[in-house]
Amino acid sequence: MFSLPIERPWAITFISLLVGFVLAGGIPRLSIDDDLYVYFSEGDPKLQELEDFERTYSSEDYVGFVLVPEKGDVFTPRTLEALRSLSEQTWQLPYSQRVLSLATYQHSKSQGDELQVAPLIPMRGAVTQAQADAARRVVLSSPETLNRYAAEGARATTVFIRLALPKPVSNEVYREVVTAARELRDEFEASWPGIDLSLSGTVVTNVVLGEAVASDFTTLIPLTVLTIALGLWLLFASLPAMGVTMLVVLLSVTSAMGVFGWRSTVLASVAGFVPTIVMTIAVADVVHILVSYSHQLRVGSSKREALVEAMRINLEPVFITSLTTSIGVLGLNFSDSPPYQALGNMVAVGVGFAFVYSIVLVPAVLIVLPARWFMRGGPELSGRGRAQRMRAFADWVLARRRLLLVVFAVALPLSFAGLAGNRLTERWFEYFDTSFEYRQALEIINRDISGVDALEYSIESGVADGVNNPVYLDDLDRFAAWMREQPNVVNVSSFADIMKRLNRNLHGDDPSWYRLPDDRALAAQYLLLYELSLPQGQGLDSTLDIDRSASRMQVFLTKTDSDELLALEARARDWLAANTTTVTAGNGTGVDVMFAHLNQRNIRAMLKGTAVALALISIVLVLTLRSWRMGVVSMVPNLVPALLAFALWGVTVGEVNLAVSVVITMSLGIVVDDTVHFLSKYLRARRERGWDAPEAIRYAFETVGVALTITTLVLVAGFSLLGFSHFGPTVDTGTMLALTLALALVVDFLLLPAVLVWVDRRPGGMQTADSPGVRAEADGIG
Repeated sequence: MFSLPIERPWAITFISLLVGFVLAGGIPRLSIDDDLYVYFSEGDPKLQELEDFERTYSSEDYVGFVLVPEKGDVFTPRTLEALRSLSEQTWQLPYSQRVLSLATYQHSKSQGDELQVAPLIPMRGAVTQAQADAARRVVLSSPETLNRYAAEGARATTVFIRLALPKPVSNEVYREVVTAARELRDEFEASWPGIDLSLSGTVVTNVVLGEAVASDFTTLIPLTVLTIALGLWLLFASLPAMGVTMLVVLLSVTSAMGVFGWRSTVLASVAGFVPTIVMTIAVADVVHILVSYSHQLRVGSSKREALVEAMRINLEPVFITSLTTSIGVLGLNFSDSPPYQALGNMVAVGVGFAFVYSIVLVPAVLIVLPARWFMRGGPELSGRGRAQRMRAFADWVLARRRLLLVVFAVALPLSFAGLAGNRLTERWFEYFDTSFEYRQALEIINRDISGVDALEYSIESGVADGVNNPVYLDDLDRFAAWMREQPNVVNVSSFADIMKRLNRNLHGDDPSWYRLPDDRALAAQYLLLYELSLPQGQGLDSTLDIDRSASRMQVFLTKTDSDELLALEARARDWLAANTTTVTAGNGTGVDVMFAHLNQRNIRAMLKGTAVALALISIVLVLTLRSWRMGVVSMVPNLVPALLAFALWGVTVGEVNLAVSVVITMSLGIVVDDTVHFLSKYLRARRERGWDAPEAIRYAFETVGVALTITTLVLVAGFSLLGFSHFGPTVDTGTMLALTLALALVVDFLLLPAVLVWVDRRPGGMQTADSPGVRAEADGIG
């Protein structure tokens, strides 16, 4: 089977390197999609609702500037002049359609018998202290502006630029806008020292998302490669062993990424996991082969004999682990989010390459390199000493197997309490840590201006010009009042507030007339007069639909979990159904709501994907291990690590977001690796040597224990490095994977042996551990 790599090593090595080089040529063709909507499939119902909403009112594409004056007071003449200057300059941004700020806010007031509408801040000349004080009174007393443009402390304010981007939007368009905005920010801060400016907005979110992914690719991946190489050197104390392993690692990663590059695949942020996952799996494949090869050389086998034997005893477990890992990650295709589907497919392809390179390239390279390079000492390749330590550990486990069963029997039910501590939620504003300017801007908005979460509603009347119906306006106003009483709600933008303001204006600004008009014709006259008074580009097109049958309501909230947002949306539907007669409202929409629903759907999809993957993996194990009993037993170490990991997560973190929800499926196939290698050696001892269960367990520890320890350390180290990312989903996924894999080794070393002794009580064969030649053969095999 291995004759070709052994007989034609140079040809196989050349072909392998050539294939890897050609495939790697596709990597430059990969691109990263900056659009946040890439997380949603084209048929996603919530995405369609948002697109329908945007077609009716206005696009959600905007750039925001967060302005923080040095003295912490927006309403000073100098700060308002700076704000006016910034508002004027933002019109020059690419695709700018409308500028919303205190400087462009159209303030209406009574002027005799006329309605006067003008910018809150004078468009020309120096701003006086009296004008600044007047602006403060207006902004902090109106529900339309308080906690929208400034909070009561008036420590900061915003300038939002609504954009009319060409469809479909490309990454280049997003970056063009943000680049121009950053240049404007730098120029502004140079012209107005003492006033800080930072960027926010949906378009900025998209670009920063791409930058976060690019940062992970350029920093974490090289760091992961270096860490794996260093770990292999420390564990093997062999530069050639490290070199062979890293060759397969790099070829596997570049080949997998290259395949999708040649297909011109557009990546999302989660693609940053692919290289790390593939690298760690490739390491596991090669380590088992190298440790076995090294042992065979030390017990006197020739290079060819050692290599053939190493491949013989590792081919099946390496194949099984590659197959089960692929099945596990392919379970991500059940996800409702396309990027996670692509992640599973890319990792599966990478696992396939790792398997092929391990069984084809590794033997070709090993037959060429001097055997003495792989016979050197080192704490993990020293044979008998290692076997003795592993045997001693096996004895310790076997002596306490009943106690260990009791401990796990108690721990597993208790873990359900930890599981109950998890909430399905999403905090999109925490995707980026505070090293990002964007995150800093969000914190200022949330603390000093308004909220960072939003619900959007289209409140329908069902008839043309229905927004002028006094009953509709009353229903709308009561709904807005109810919303303002809800937890975390800081501002509600309602058309009813505009009509109350106009009614007051046209009654001499008498505060007692700040109420809705009670006549439909009068309301229509107010609306017409107001629209005619507004300057060009400042109309109500983003507040009312074209036939005036519906109005837009925006609800702004401080930092809110997605489950709380969904709960508010559900309460709002119930309130509207019970308390209104003329209005209907679709579901609340917006990016926040979309992610909240996606997270809820995705966790259910992942449970289904995990169940299917687990069933398929169990079938594979039953067939390949040729034992239904071992197939059932394998489910214990395959499921328990994820259960314990999520229990610990529930105690320490308690929030399962979109990234964490895919970990159980993603980790399932990887966790199986340790189980397969342990069970394959256990069954070899039972079947080929006729040993009883305890002695077969000792054999499994001696032959594969160190290799499992090495690979787990490498896996945990690789995924732990993701914790250094500045991108929240990467940190959460890396942490959970590292925790799950560490627990998998604990379960395989402590629980699995106890379960095997308990379940597999068949008598052993005639040979014993003390039979001639058996003990020597067991020592040191990897």
